[in-house]
Amino acid sequence: MALEDIKGQDHIVKYLKNILRKDRIPPMLLLSGRKGTGRFLAATMFAKALNCANSIDDCCDKCKSCVAIEHTVHPNVVVIGREEGAVQIENIRNMINASFVPVNNRYRVNIIDNSDRSTSEAFNSMLKYLEEPPERTVNILIAEMAELLPETIRSRAVELKFRPISTAFIKGTVKKTGLSDEDAEIVSKIANGSMEKIKLFSSKDFLKKRKIFIEYLLKFFLDEVIVSKLLEEWNNFSGNNSSMKNAKEFFDILSTLLQDILFVSVLHDTEHITNVDALGFIAAKFVFVDQYKLHKIYDVVLEKKQALLTNAMQQYILLDGLFKIKEVVR
Repeated sequence: MALEDIKGQDHIVKYLKNILRKDRIPPMLLLSGRKGTGRFLAATMFAKALNCANSIDDCCDKCKSCVAIEHTVHPNVVVIGREEGAVQIENIRNMINASFVPVNNRYRVNIIDNSDRSTSEAFNSMLKYLEEPPERTVNILIAEMAELLPETIRSRAVELKFRPISTAFIKGTVKKTGLSDEDAEIVSKIANGSMEKIKLFSSKDFLKKRKIFIEYLLKFFLDEVIVSKLLEEWNNFSGNNSSMKNAKEFFDILSTLLQDILFVSVLHDTEHITNVDALGFIAAKFVFVDQYKLHKIYDVVLEKKQALLTNAMQQYILLDGLFKIKEVVR
């Protein structure tokens, strides 16, 4: 793949190709935006282009450098932060200790994924390094919530903001897998502008289990389901899929449902809802809603999503959030 293959981010591709052509490479880039919009792909393709033997403003994807970077064995490119959890000071130290003059007189590229999940110690260590980066070194920070980065770091970077992928593009992509037009529409909405879980979402079995869980969650808002039963259905739905089985994913789904209830019941707007497969249930069961209660629930969700950024005790945060919501809906 190459920069040209990044979909839905023409403004990003144009900028990167332009600085490559002019050989005016900033020492630090910040690629911000939601997951599944091409941030890590862009960072990798840019690292390839900086070290490519055959191309000026992109990567050929065929030379030894491009192939080595693709297989994560090129000495000029270091990637940290891809694993679960926060970026630790040890990760930053290892990256710094591995710094050296890039081979073939090209560029050393440090890619720090999930940089917004770094510990304060990691941020401090990172700042000292970023203040005076070695020559011919490019540091690429990837962040979903760039506002969580210290201003002292963010102000030193050229920020490239990745846009959500259009629902039309996502729908067209998933229809190629054989899904019906109706199911493709559902996937394009619940993907929320991200291609990250498209393969998972495009499974008929997934969509069936998801609809069942969504209805249990809506019944929970109506105080018709107890916490233990809701968690049982969550486990049935998320199964062994690591990308789904986490508290953040739970609260993300919960957030979209709260917004959909407000759209349908208060604003009478069915065009902009996310969970289109739950429209019938919402329209039937939430004719009259207590907006105060919905806002109280939303406050709990925001509080717990914030707690998840700095606390590894996901199960505790999830349980505490659900019991607090239960107190509101009673």
